[in-house]
Amino acid sequence: MMSPPQEIPDPLPVDDPVLRAAVAMFDRDGWIDARALAQEAGIGRATLYRRYGDRDRLLGEVIWSIATAEFARVHPRCRGRGADGIADLVHAILHTSARLPSMRRFLADHPETALRVMTSRDGVMQHRLISTLTRIVRAEIGEPDDTDAATLAYAVTRVGESFYYRELITGEPADIDAAAVVIRRLLR
Repeated sequence: MMSPPQEIPDPLPVDDPVLRAAVAMFDRDGWIDARALAQEAGIGRATLYRRYGDRDRLLGEVIWSIATAEFARVHPRCRGRGADGIADLVHAILHTSARLPSMRRFLADHPETALRVMTSRDGVMQHRLISTLTRIVRAEIGEPDDTDAATLAYAVTRVGESFYYRELITGEPADIDAAAVVIRRLLR
């Protein structure tokens, strides 16, 4: 069984004005300039960091907000069930992310930060993605006899990450299609 990461705060409400401004900035620039964001939100930088955490946390919140919206859009179109459905969903989400200009800029301009924000055990992205996939694993294939749904969700997440970020990790091109094949085999 996986041990839980450090306590991760609940997602920011989608109507939070600072989150909305940060999402707009990230969509436009592929990055968040804390000074410009604080100014746009009408608060000081110290207040921004006190309320919303450091830049990595804020980037994670922004990307989670974008991912949640994309997930809600993509998930109903995935028709498969069980292992096939989960693999198709991860495939669709990874392809959607890869097509977003803001994500491409973020990965190209800030690769170390992107890997830290997106794949850190204690970051909001990985924690929330694993939690979401745990619920999906339970709904689609049930609780496995020989492990637990959270461990499978962690493995699915790491497989997806390893193929999505493969260029940053190994220098080889990303291969989202291969990720879906491996996830499908893993879950069967």
